[in-house]
Amino acid sequence: NNMGIQRITASSEKDFTEKSVDQLEECIVKFQHNNLGCFVLGLSGTNGHVRRSRLVDILGSLAGRSSNDWARLYVFLVDERYGFKNADSCNGLLVRNALVKNLLKHGVTFPEDHLVFPDTSISPIEACASEYKERLIALLDQNHGPHFVTLGLGTDMSVASVFPEWYQAAPERWRIATAKNINVLCTKTSIYEVPNRVCVNLRLIRMAENIMLFLGEGSDEAWGRIKALYDVERSGSKGVKRPRFLEPEQMMLRADGYMMVQARIPFAKPMERPPASPLEYVLKYSNIQVVQLRIDKVNHYSVIVLGAAGDLAKKKTFPAIFQLHLGRFLPASASIIGVDDPNFHSDIQGTDQFWDRRLLPYLEMEKNADTQDLAEFRQRLHFVPVNFSNKESVEALNQLIQTLGSDKQKDNRVFYLALPSFLFSRTIAALKKHCWSNTGFCRVIVEKPFGKNGKEAKELSDSLTQYLHESETYRIDHYLAKTLVLNLLTLRFANRELGHLFHSHHIANVRITFKEPIGVQGRAGYFDGYGIIRDIMQNHLMQVLTLVAMEAPASLVAEDVRDEKVKVLKQIRPIDPKDCVVGQYDGYQDDPAIQKLNEERGYASRCPTFAVVVMYLDNERWSGVPFIMKAGKALEVQQTIVRLQFKKAPPGSLFGDQPQNELVIRIQPNEAIYYKILAKMPGLTQRAKDVQQTVLDLDLKKRFELRRTPEAYEKLIHDVIQGESHNFVRRDELEEAWRIFDPLLNSLENEEKRVPERYAFGSRGPLKADTLIDSKGFRRYTVTGVPGFAEDDFD
Repeated sequence: NNMGIQRITASSEKDFTEKSVDQLEECIVKFQHNNLGCFVLGLSGTNGHVRRSRLVDILGSLAGRSSNDWARLYVFLVDERYGFKNADSCNGLLVRNALVKNLLKHGVTFPEDHLVFPDTSISPIEACASEYKERLIALLDQNHGPHFVTLGLGTDMSVASVFPEWYQAAPERWRIATAKNINVLCTKTSIYEVPNRVCVNLRLIRMAENIMLFLGEGSDEAWGRIKALYDVERSGSKGVKRPRFLEPEQMMLRADGYMMVQARIPFAKPMERPPASPLEYVLKYSNIQVVQLRIDKVNHYSVIVLGAAGDLAKKKTFPAIFQLHLGRFLPASASIIGVDDPNFHSDIQGTDQFWDRRLLPYLEMEKNADTQDLAEFRQRLHFVPVNFSNKESVEALNQLIQTLGSDKQKDNRVFYLALPSFLFSRTIAALKKHCWSNTGFCRVIVEKPFGKNGKEAKELSDSLTQYLHESETYRIDHYLAKTLVLNLLTLRFANRELGHLFHSHHIANVRITFKEPIGVQGRAGYFDGYGIIRDIMQNHLMQVLTLVAMEAPASLVAEDVRDEKVKVLKQIRPIDPKDCVVGQYDGYQDDPAIQKLNEERGYASRCPTFAVVVMYLDNERWSGVPFIMKAGKALEVQQTIVRLQFKKAPPGSLFGDQPQNELVIRIQPNEAIYYKILAKMPGLTQRAKDVQQTVLDLDLKKRFELRRTPEAYEKLIHDVIQGESHNFVRRDELEEAWRIFDPLLNSLENEEKRVPERYAFGSRGPLKADTLIDSKGFRRYTVTGVPGFAEDDFD
């Protein structure tokens, strides 16, 4: 018996994919070089989004390898889900999308009859299995396969939908699963998202020349148990096979002298008890390549969310962490710990209550979430009620973290403060004293608002500096992690010809616009104390402005990028109140929370829900170019757009009076970059001067065919774990932004006590705003270049 295990260890998810594909490609190429026939590949779909997405990556990468002769390759499914409600649960669709579609991108058409999948439209399931068995036997007989089979090990120790709970419930099922003839089984599970399965028997898997087993998160323990049993059996004594002696029962002497012996027939041995995992059976007879991520024996990571029972945490923070889990971006050793004060959330005292009452309703709504993934994420999760005024409860949190990472050398901690800013200082003081790691890093994420003005922001930063280095502090601004905001640096400095256009020689004006169609329902009390300028402009939109206007950094190191952003902020003049229009939507004063505040202060709220401001930079690149910033709630659409409008051609130019070109960066929704340019109109009757504005369009989702665009909070939390600070606000950035807005806010709120202009809910905002924007040289055009409001992206 020469069977054995070959271990393939990967250092990262990318390495996992590459090494798996290298092994598979090597087998295909070797076979096709030495044989004239077709290579037969069996694929197991596995369970849970995490494992299935890994298979998608492997098949997508395999499709990009040019050394395979795809016309001489067949693919069959080792297992398929039956009776699924969601098409995404279908293994056949997974293979088509991941392999066949990617082959088409490379100009390869995979023969449809080379895909051999169960026809799940056949009912009942037994008829589906029988029909699949016939086609499968014909395929394997014709091509002498299978030549390669992939498997995934489940947390329940199942492989290829042969579930231990299924065959252990009825021992005769194990006989069927291991019968000598090729067969297709109908199995069932109570653990995974689709209970009914159609799968091949273990004899067929055992026939494969090569078997590759993928180990993912959660299956390490199952593999350890199986491997231990395998090692014991392999190391046992295997003496020389002796001849079998039967005990005589009766003897007689025949007349011809021959002795007749009647032997006692032994009773049939009782059937062996089925193993804990079908993989034990496969290991007895087959060579297996086991691919798994290298286990980090040094680092343990804890992500601790303080304020875990609040709205922000359940709606944004934990869904983002869950998506990192689904995307395989969390370290395998990471623990997730929710923390909150029991005085404010008395209904949450433990992990089960926290999961059921706070997280589960929101995580179930996340795309790609299924029961297996939720169960695995739940195993990572802990909840601890902590009163930060109580030293013992903070120390209990510290003890839990130490226990979770007791088998690692380094205890790394990320504290996410989903708390009001007035609690930051005392919370960090308690953490620093009673819950700080001595062996690894500690990083602290703080949420906006970072004060209501420059003075408060400085005081808040000073209070943090008492306990934290700037390198340990991560001020989160989720706009910095939006896909198109991240693309601004690349757009400008990786494309040199475009970078030269970002200059006052060419640009007439720059517009940065934020619109929301909703009001302030549910947060009116908070919003009334801040207003749209503090809530959106001073932070989110100013960060976008710095990336549009900054010079090229010395390098892409975080501090070099942030240095250039600060230089831009230092060159912006404080905003002139004359260059500002504020508005408030009709119905704002009717909100019960606002009416209560109005009663307390004795006058109607002057909080702006809409604002337009115009800013100027005093530097050579942007001298004289107005940066027009607009933000509002209760407007006609939801969108965030950066629009660079180029200067108009001079009178008497070659093509006459034509609309201005524009470079438009749509940050949300439907991220895109497009360049509005002039092109000659087609047709026999068109003259040389007959031109029309058209669009060069880069639709990121179409171009890169992203399976899913990550949310901003996912990117930022991942960055903190990695120690990447590019996309976080440094203290001097924050203080310079307040320097620009403080004089304006003081003028509006204390000197003028300006009453905002009224505007209708669902409109474009106050008319005075458009008048101010037009006065700065901005011109509106329709999609065909006629002056007026554009149909596609009016802002």
